[in-house]
Amino acid sequence: MSKNRLAQLRNEKGLSMVQLSLILRKTDGFSKTIGSATVSNWENGMREPKIETWEKLAKFYGVTPAYLVGWED
Repeated sequence: MSKNRLAQLRNEKGLSMVQLSLILRKTDGFSKTIGSATVSNWENGMREPKIETWEKLAKFYGVTPAYLVGWED
C-alpha cells in the first residue's frame, strides 16, 4: 500500500483526517462509520482498505486505483 499517496492526496485537497472522514461518511458508498482513526490506519499502513474502498477512494481523488496503491506513477 502506498501510505504516502493517501496522505499526499489528502493534503493536496487541504483536508485533515477528521475532515476527510466526515466527507467520506457523506459520500455515497462509503461506510457511515469511517472515522479519523480509520484514515490514519490506512495512511500509516496499519490497515488496508477493502478493494471496493480502494476503488471509491481512487474515484474520490480522481486517480486510478493502481496509482493510489503505488502500482503506477
